[in-house]
Amino acid sequence: MKWSVLLGLGAVCVAILIAAAVQRFWLTHARASNAASTTPIATPPGITMQLVSRGNHAGSSRARQIVFADAKGMTLYTYASDTVASGGIQAVSACVGDCARVWQPALAAHDAGAATDWSVLRRVNGSMQWCYRGAPLYSFTGDAVPGDIKGQGSESGAWRSAAFMPEVGMVLPDSITVWHLPDGGGTALVSLEGLTLYAFDENPARAVLRCRVNSNCAQSWRPYEAGAIANPAGDFTVIARQDGITQWAYRSAPLYLFDGDRKPGEVKGVGVDDRFHVALIRRYFMPANATIRLITGLGNVLVTRNGATLYERDRVQPGEDNHDFHSDHGPPALGRLYGTSTCDAGCARTWTPYSAPADAVASGYWDVLTRPDGKKQWAYKGFALYSYSGDVPGEARGNELYELVRIDDVGPAVGRAHETHASPQLSARDEVAYMKFTAGDNAAGIGVGALFWHAVVP
Repeated sequence: MKWSVLLGLGAVCVAILIAAAVQRFWLTHARASNAASTTPIATPPGITMQLVSRGNHAGSSRARQIVFADAKGMTLYTYASDTVASGGIQAVSACVGDCARVWQPALAAHDAGAATDWSVLRRVNGSMQWCYRGAPLYSFTGDAVPGDIKGQGSESGAWRSAAFMPEVGMVLPDSITVWHLPDGGGTALVSLEGLTLYAFDENPARAVLRCRVNSNCAQSWRPYEAGAIANPAGDFTVIARQDGITQWAYRSAPLYLFDGDRKPGEVKGVGVDDRFHVALIRRYFMPANATIRLITGLGNVLVTRNGATLYERDRVQPGEDNHDFHSDHGPPALGRLYGTSTCDAGCARTWTPYSAPADAVASGYWDVLTRPDGKKQWAYKGFALYSYSGDVPGEARGNELYELVRIDDVGPAVGRAHETHASPQLSARDEVAYMKFTAGDNAAGIGVGALFWHAVVP
């Protein structure tokens, strides 16, 4: 289904800056606030990530597949007939001529460098093509919107979406696995029960003693125990503690559980003690001025470094019961079609666009939009980001503010949004907008709906 743009709020101007002159990406990407700087980054500039699943908002994000995409959000694929780089063997693309017109190479800047998982292939025409783990990457002209994987299985299975699975090839102890943890800023180590593991970022020889004698540490952080006969495995080693506990360590950093994490995937230990950080194996790109912070009542949300909560403007219709604004996002394709049009110049006096540098490049879950005035703006998972003038650092007063809108253009808008989503601050003064959500003949819905501002969850 194609989603429509909002008419009447200014022209949609979605322009993703392709990495034509980007510097080597491991120098320009900012570290996640809770990740060790040595943790490999998941994506270079110009490569994004998309969550794909069989249904909209179906199930946990951990259960959805993450695939790589280009700067426009279009899924990337690998081709079974290609030669994959391995050892001293160089990658070779078998997709040329007519094939390359349907399956277009994912182009990299000529000065792009290689790093963990990523390399470049020089094609016969001199262009540079991204490779993931040695396999050349392509987009499919049959895909229409971000999240499409229509090319999956083409040519008797020769074409496969390029899935992000950094745990493949890792040697893991029986009691440790890997999960996608957006709140933690990347893909991380967890227990078999899904409890987040934290690495103690200090000299290992001192770490055991310090955590044993420090009362706060001892009360909040529990060593992640290894079996009595556990043996080293890959990057995992075993520490014999002075208190008799045998403890797992990852790349020499002792691993701990945080007592405040009660549910799978929680990362409440972030920020409690700067010596502990989520045990990431890959970190997600984050702009230099952005981080993740816990806000009481909302959980972890995206904020600026000075504490300003970041918001996106999404839509909901009566009867759409499965859209949870505390933990979900609308479809990235919808956000990309909205672009910056949901907040015109008048709106921007209250909702400040989250500006991006002029040379910013899409990466990971972050996109770059161009506003009508030519300024760049960050977007997350397809939706443009803003801060709210009514906030003070650490607050989210703009969360769930809304306007009623018409989704068809027949008569005036009537009625009210569901009270379960309505903001008490606006319940007595709903502002009704007359809009038509159409793009050509494709309607995004019929009747009265609402545009919501909500704090952005990772």
